[in-house]
Parts: sequence; C-alpha cells; structure tokens
Amino acid sequence: MGYKKKSQIDMGNYTASPSEFNAFKWCIDNGIYIAPKANTTLDWYICITMNGKSNLSPSTYKKIDVWKQMYRFYLYYYNKYNNDIKIEPMLVIQKKEPKIKKQSLDQELF
Repeated sequence: MGYKKKSQIDMGNYTASPSEFNAFKWCIDNGIYIAPKANTTLDWYICITMNGKSNLSPSTYKKIDVWKQMYRFYLYYYNKYNNDIKIEPMLVIQKKEPKIKKQSLDQELF
C-alpha cells in the first residue's frame, strides 16, 4: 500500500533584494514574524505576529504578489522600529560666502 502524494500549491518564486533580506532578518531577530496564510489554493492573506498577537492583512494576494507584499511589510516594520539606522552623511562642501549688507531704497538712520 502506498500513500497518495499531496498536490503542491504553486505560490510562485521570488528572490528578496539585499535590503529586503536584511529587514527580514532584523524582524525575525526582534520577534516580528510575517508569513503567508492560505485563504484558498490561489489566494493568500499575510499574517503578522508581534508580541504574541496575530493580525491578517485586510486583502488577499495572488502568487508572487504575496511574497512581494510580505517583504514590503518586513521593510515597513524595519524602518518603523529600527533605531540603529545609520545614515551616511552627505559629502557636500559648503563655502562660506561673505555677508553682504542689503541696501534698501530708504536710507537708514543711525
């Protein structure tokens, strides 16, 4: 007797960018979990779990779009809660300009 093989659900393939992967890693390390949850074999919600509370996205997503939206949520929470964001200073050379006294049409009395 053999076992019947389950049919696989095609959720598509998506490769995260380096910034998306860093946001994913930061969220997991800080207890923010985001994952697809099936509504049907063609539609998925996105489940976000933080501090023991889970919420589902208000809308469903099709294959590939579910992965893109999941990483958008990871980036959102990374940008919202990460206090260690290091912003590179802009390398702008500022020249000191001499102060020029503005002259008005009326003569100033001193």
